[in-house]
Formats: sequence, C-alpha cells, structure tokens
Amino acid sequence: MLFPIRTDSPLRHTPYMNWALIVANVLVFVAQAVVPGLQDRFALYSNDPWWVAFITHAFLHGSPMHLVGNMLFLYIFGNNVNDKMGHLAYLGFYLAGAVVAGTGYVATSEKSAAIGASGAVAAVVGSYLILFPRATVTVFYVIFFIGTAELSSFWFVGLFFIKDLVGMSGPPAGIAYSAHVFGTLYGFGICFALLGAQLLPRDQFDVLAMVRQWNRRRQYRDMVSKGYNPFDYTAPSGRKGGPPSLPDAQAQRLSDLRAAVSDALSKHDTDTAAKRFLEMRAIDPNQVLSRQAQLDVANHLAGQQKFPEAADAYERFIVTYPKYEQMEQVQLMLAIVYARYLKQYGRAKELLEAAIPRLFSDRELNLARDELARIQPLAASSPAPAPAGKSSPEYVPRRHLG
Repeated sequence: MLFPIRTDSPLRHTPYMNWALIVANVLVFVAQAVVPGLQDRFALYSNDPWWVAFITHAFLHGSPMHLVGNMLFLYIFGNNVNDKMGHLAYLGFYLAGAVVAGTGYVATSEKSAAIGASGAVAAVVGSYLILFPRATVTVFYVIFFIGTAELSSFWFVGLFFIKDLVGMSGPPAGIAYSAHVFGTLYGFGICFALLGAQLLPRDQFDVLAMVRQWNRRRQYRDMVSKGYNPFDYTAPSGRKGGPPSLPDAQAQRLSDLRAAVSDALSKHDTDTAAKRFLEMRAIDPNQVLSRQAQLDVANHLAGQQKFPEAADAYERFIVTYPKYEQMEQVQLMLAIVYARYLKQYGRAKELLEAAIPRLFSDRELNLARDELARIQPLAASSPAPAPAGKSSPEYVPRRHLG
C-alpha cells in the first residue's frame, strides 16, 4: 500500500478552494451520521441515476477511512492544481470531474450505487501529472516493510492508474474502478488541452515543455549521429560552411540550464542555481532569469564573495526590471560591491546617489551616506561604467564572468 505524504511542488498562493472542498466533504460526512437516509437519497445508482447525484455522490463517504483516504489525496495533489488554475476554475474542474467519473461509472456498471470523492480526486491527480510531471512525491509504504520513499509523479500516478485499469477489467470488488479511470483520463485530457490552448500558466516543468525538450534532444542526437560536433565550429564531413543547427543546440542547452536553475531554487539549493546560471551566462551573456530568481542568484553570488559575477547579475537585474519596488536596496547592495571590492567608484557613486532619495531605513540611509562620503574623492578619478546591456568603451564587466 502506498500513501502520499507530500510533494516538492512549491505553492505560489494559498489554495483556499481546495481546503473548502475538503471541509465540505467532512461536513457532509458528519451530516450523514445525523440525517437518516441522506446517503441513500444522494448516492449515484447506475440503474436509475438522478442527475443531481452525479455531483452529490462525490461528497458522500461510507466510512471514516474512506473519507480520510480521499481527502489525503485531495490535499496532497489538489493544493498545487488549485494554485495553478485559480479558485473558480478549480471548483468547476473538480465538479466536472465528479460528473465525468460518475458518467463513466453509470456506463460500465449494473445495478449498484456509488459514493465517494475518488472519481473527482482521480481527476485532480491526473491533472497533477500533466502540470507537474517532474515533481517528486514522498510516499509512505506498507509492503513487506514499512518506510518512506520518493517517486516521481509520473510513476506514482502511473502505478495507481494501472491498478485502476486492472481492477476495472476484473470481477466486481466493491470499488468503483471505472470512476477512477474515467476521472483520471478526464484530468489528463482537460489539462493537456488547457496547456495547449495557453489557458493555464505555462512553465518549463509541465508535460508540454517536457515533450518539447525530449524532441529537441532527439533532434540533437540525430545531428550528432550524422557528424555534427557540438564542441567544434568546423562543418561535419561532407557539408559546406559552419554547422547551421548550432543555435538550436545552444537554445536546447540554455533551456535545460534554465530549468535546472528553477528546479534548484524550488528546492532552496541556491548554490546549484548560481552555478547553472553562470553556465548560462557563459553560453549567452544576455541571459536573465525571472525577477526573483535573478535577485536570489545575485545575492547568493555576493554572499559567496564572487563579486564580479554578483555585480554583473545585479546590473542585469537593474536593466531588466527597472520598476522593481525595492530597487533602492538593490542599488545600495551593488554600490557596496563596487566600492569595497571591485574599486569601481564612479559606478558606486552613481548608484548611491540614485538610491539615497528612496531609502527609508535609518540604518541603510546612514550606510549609503557614509559610503558615498568615503568614495567621493576616489570617484572623481574613476568614471562610472555604463550599466550592463549598454555599450561603452569604459564598461569592462566582464568576459570572465560566465
């Protein structure tokens, strides 16, 4: 037996709708114990389905363990799906999953009643696989031993789907396997379509990005097998001119590195993220991360005393995100790096003068003023270089930064 404990997919927003659905299921279970005949009235009967029951059956449960099992899966996987879809869209998706799962059950079963959220929960789990195919699921297992293990979401969801397929094709066992299968297929299909139509936020970790990267790797392997040397600018044997597909190979490498940076940051591994970022910059000096990622990497490089690399990362941040609401703090940090460690007093003076009018903290304001007073005489003989991304013969940062 396998039970999910957690996933490594970070949340951006609080999944209030998923929590509300869990509370609703618990309240209905309490009502079942108080109101006689409630379960029989609102269950889904395959031989005589009532249209309301296609939804109500998904809020009924036959025992406390039945409820706990379904709500555990809903909590573990539904939080991230709610986060990705938004509250109203997630509610509609969940209820439609209950209807589809109930329809599949009615179409494949005879003279039996179905209760439980498992079909709707299966839709959520199926959608999780499409949205987070590279996520890691920590599971508690009871097989020959008791312990925990980590599985990719692909294998975890795949194992449960295969189990449901086998159960659906076997003799009746008191479990609505067909509802699970139809719910999972609904989750697969709907989320795949929503991603393809760009109606859900895309990132480099969803299933479409994974398929695209697989295809690029396939093309790259085909190129290499035909003689392309990715480490040499000479043409493959029998071809004239340079390798025309080199930009594609570079783009694939940059895409992989960018995904590695995001993955490392989601696991709070800033050291690995910074290393992958520097590899990106070595390939293409114009590469910039998302706003928070770029700032996190720049701060980490400064903390590791890699001051030239940190300065360049901060400069890229300033040029790319000029409307950042706390820009004065970034300018102060970069000015300190320039003034104390890189001896570029002109640029440090320019940054301090821009930051001081916007600083509110007495500590930061005093620090900036003291530093500006210290470097004033030095800045006169050290003109400010142009910020990153602007051409100037005096701006020297830094071919060696990559």
